[in-house]
Amino acid sequence: MKFLWAALCFLAALTVSCSEAQAQTTVPAAAPVKQFDKELVRVRVLTHNKRVQVAGQALRFQILSQPYRPVAIPDSGSAEVRVMKKDGKNIWALRLNNRDNEHLFKEKYLMIQGENLRVGAQSLPSRVLLSAGPGDQVDVVGVLPLDEYIAGVLASEMPLNWPLETLKAQAVAARSYALAVMAEREDKPFHLESSVLDQVFRHVADGDESDPKLKKALQAVRETAGVKLYAQNRSILKAYYHADCGGHTTLAKNVWSGGVNSGVAVDNSCPTNPKANWSIQISRKQLAKKLRVADVLGLTLERMNQDSRVRGVRVAVQAGDDKIIGANEFRQALGFSELRSALFDLKQEGDMFTFTGRGFGHGVGLCQWGSRALGLKGQKYAQILKHYYPAASLARN
Repeated sequence: MKFLWAALCFLAALTVSCSEAQAQTTVPAAAPVKQFDKELVRVRVLTHNKRVQVAGQALRFQILSQPYRPVAIPDSGSAEVRVMKKDGKNIWALRLNNRDNEHLFKEKYLMIQGENLRVGAQSLPSRVLLSAGPGDQVDVVGVLPLDEYIAGVLASEMPLNWPLETLKAQAVAARSYALAVMAEREDKPFHLESSVLDQVFRHVADGDESDPKLKKALQAVRETAGVKLYAQNRSILKAYYHADCGGHTTLAKNVWSGGVNSGVAVDNSCPTNPKANWSIQISRKQLAKKLRVADVLGLTLERMNQDSRVRGVRVAVQAGDDKIIGANEFRQALGFSELRSALFDLKQEGDMFTFTGRGFGHGVGLCQWGSRALGLKGQKYAQILKHYYPAASLARN
């Protein structure tokens, strides 16, 4: 996997450098920076079964075992790529421009470069890595500079009509989270998912940059270029964030039984979220199906010490037999968009369970709705970040 990183850096060096060092400075306020961080991010943007159809202009193909040499295939406007496996090795098959003949070669990865790359209607970065996943799965992995990726996250994770300083705070949190995860997964074919499993990401196509709101996102990323959050041990902070803390944030260890302490915050502004309060109902039969148990006789909520969040749910599945499910796992089973946070109460009437709560998300780190309120009050992004990560420090390097 170190070879994969070296090969990708070589390919990137044809147009940009792999990284550029800057002197570390404390950031009480942003200083203008002319160019983005050139660290390369690998983000899985799509997964297809067995084959994928890529379209674009001037498609070029490269194999990473010989990064100096492109695959001997003429430029093309479309390609159908499928993967086969023989003796534990990948065999990639390319069919160009809907022609009948295929080009076959054995490689672990295939790099495709071009302009206006897309799969169906979905826009892709100008470089994608095709990686064979489990079974016949083909992962489409975008390879792009860090802050180009952060711009795509910002355009997906937060409304772009929100205050600029709020967008800047989100950009720094997203950059810090990405870099921390990249260090954890440096030996994987991709660093990050493009969904809520990591950070929601959509590629910002060239034509989109004329949009005034998107220009605001790009400004937020540029004006915070190189700025990161650091934990007390000086490692880059895995800066979690969420939509609505429901009034107060919590520690990572209370959600995932681990993680760095970045501090907690109290927010009185979260009710500005129009969906701050919520309620869902589910039948006993539906609940058993979602929890994958034969039956649910009852539920008991177990809360955290000095925190109103639910830590776990004790599920009575039969007489004298209980199953304890962590709050995050319980939310995932019912659906994160349904059971919107761990700040909830429970009422059972007959075979119906009613969950009533507030907030949206795990409650760790930056609260997006709270940061919006702070931005509207005129706070700068460094102040917003200090509010939500009081045990962390901020620096540009």
